[in-house]
Amino acid sequence: MNKKWMGASILASSLLVVSACGSDSGGESSSEGSGSGSEEDVNLIAATQLDSESAFAAGFEKFKEVVEEESDGSVSVEVHTNGDLGGNEDELVQNLETGSVDLVAAAPGFMAQSVEEVDFFSMPYLFESRDHWESAIDGEVGQSLEEEIEGNTNFEVLGYWSAGVRNYYGSEPIETPEDLEGKSLRTQDSPVVTNTWEALGAQPTSVAWDEMYQALQNGVVDSAENDFTNIYLASHHEVADHISQTEHDFTTRLFFTSSDIFDGLSESQQEAVMTAAEEATKAERETDRELAEESRATMEEEGVEINEVDKQPFIEQTESVREDAAENLGLVEEYEKVLDLKEE
Repeated sequence: MNKKWMGASILASSLLVVSACGSDSGGESSSEGSGSGSEEDVNLIAATQLDSESAFAAGFEKFKEVVEEESDGSVSVEVHTNGDLGGNEDELVQNLETGSVDLVAAAPGFMAQSVEEVDFFSMPYLFESRDHWESAIDGEVGQSLEEEIEGNTNFEVLGYWSAGVRNYYGSEPIETPEDLEGKSLRTQDSPVVTNTWEALGAQPTSVAWDEMYQALQNGVVDSAENDFTNIYLASHHEVADHISQTEHDFTTRLFFTSSDIFDGLSESQQEAVMTAAEEATKAERETDRELAEESRATMEEEGVEINEVDKQPFIEQTESVREDAAENLGLVEEYEKVLDLKEE
């Protein structure tokens, strides 16, 4: 599904939720077919576990602004932040499935059990820059993964959002893969991520995000990995004051909804959603870049040491992780396309 069609389809699922829960007519409008729904007012609930200053919140606010303007108010959006409607991504996705939330941004990994191909996004050193990430994710590679997701779940992908560039951090800096030998490191729950850090000599450990500050402070884990913004917002730099720029993951997040809503929207509402989805994605990515720069500067002012790392040894030591993942996921062609884009 291209970006415009994705933008339209995301809101389809919200209307069914609204129709089923708040209208005497139930799901009548959804049975009329795509684009043939009557021009009824639709209210959508967008929710994130992050705070109101986050990039996700900026994306949702832009979506709200544009869709309400383009639809002349027939589509309205409520934006909920700070975990008001779900304190973590799993809970938000569950709420999306049950209909209490309509729009969500979350890591691809939550759907890995039903669509293992999404672990493609977790490959280490898959992308070498933000520009490289965008050229792949907004092109054929992103399109292919969208089709896998939408063909195997009840979700519709609205856009690819960013969650920064992930780096190593702990009480001591690292410069080479050898420095990771034997260190416990909190990671995301992903086979590819686990294989990555094991290949580098670390001991991947599972710790809930809201328990990480105490885990770092008490030495339950030696280190972790995340982007500048999340490290700063979670205050982890207070207890892990060394960040090593491994830049191993240009992070992808999905902006999506359930796949049952689009047919209930009128054609003009669909057009409004298409436009809003594109503008929201631009706003989220730009805010993500700005917040990363601001967070880094603030942490350095507060005494955090940030060291550059020669990434080549890390890239070479994880090459087999990328190659094995591409083969096991059946995405060798997509992997080769990403490599080709590096050379352009």
